[in-house]
Amino acid sequence: MNSWENFLVMEVCRKHGLSPTEQDILLAKFPDENTVNDNQQVAKQLKYPPESSWDENVRRQMWNIYNKRFSPQPNLKDFPDYNQRFRDKDAKFLAWLKPQYLEWLKSQNNNNNNNIVPIVPVSTGNPFIPLNDIITEQHLLFGREREIIRVFETLNSGSSVALIGERKIGKSSLLKAIEQQAQHRLLKPRQVIYLNLSLIFNDDDFYDEFCYQVGIAVSKGRQLIRELQKQQLLLLLDEVQQMTWDGFTRELRQQLRGLADGQANPPLRLVIAASEHLDVLFPDSRDNPSPFQGVCIEEVIKPWDENIVRGFIDSRLGNTQVSFTEEEIIKLIQESGGHPQRLMYLCHRTYSRYMER
Repeated sequence: MNSWENFLVMEVCRKHGLSPTEQDILLAKFPDENTVNDNQQVAKQLKYPPESSWDENVRRQMWNIYNKRFSPQPNLKDFPDYNQRFRDKDAKFLAWLKPQYLEWLKSQNNNNNNNIVPIVPVSTGNPFIPLNDIITEQHLLFGREREIIRVFETLNSGSSVALIGERKIGKSSLLKAIEQQAQHRLLKPRQVIYLNLSLIFNDDDFYDEFCYQVGIAVSKGRQLIRELQKQQLLLLLDEVQQMTWDGFTRELRQQLRGLADGQANPPLRLVIAASEHLDVLFPDSRDNPSPFQGVCIEEVIKPWDENIVRGFIDSRLGNTQVSFTEEEIIKLIQESGGHPQRLMYLCHRTYSRYMER
């Protein structure tokens, strides 16, 4: 790494909590202190597929970086134009960085002149966390940016989404990412409601919690439709397979379908997470049509491949003095099968062994 890249990684990306994907985009966007690459160049450098939408997604990512990472925060310099929209915003950002870079260079030179080796902060805790919880800190979410992009592309095209994947594959963490990024990525703003159905046991529980989150009187049927006519909601339903329980009825599922379908701009858009395909959970029949089939476009959440696993391990070890051996990494890939939570647990155990030494 040259001095500019070191500055971006250590003084900008890490201090402002950029995710690995965001860091890659920033490094590609600003390859040196005098250059700003356009979005198409960034997409090409990062080897995104050559579809025309990818440079637009880089633009949205940059907008998200400015608004989430460089907005006013305690003990950090904020980019003063973080929330402004103008053509030369990237150039203004680079101009904002350059004085900081020069100060950083001066401090590095002073350290070298005094024979002081610059100290990189080293993490003393185990970096492979959380072991079982949903990831709510977005800079810790790894390897799912393409799925997030596809979800918002589907929502912005006018359809709802179903995240389909086996248990513990990361669907809940994805829903949390969608909840946190919806404000910036939805072309038409919607109020976001997140409901975990594993904590809701029947129709009455559902209507009570849903209406409470929306901020309306508890209602159902035609009354609920009237209440929501002027609302624009994005409803995130976790563990939707719970709707096969006896306490949930076909009427509730049909109500959700009706609110999310049949209009150009319905009051409801859905992102649901389930462990099985919708036609398996809610099979069609003449008298009992599948409630979400045809309304929700399925996005299958798969295990990570070898490259993503290696990238994840490197990203978590980047601020430590530990390096896993190639043999350990191969074993982690094989034993985890690319399942994020299983990999997290195995990496946590491997890292702990290094600390015990």
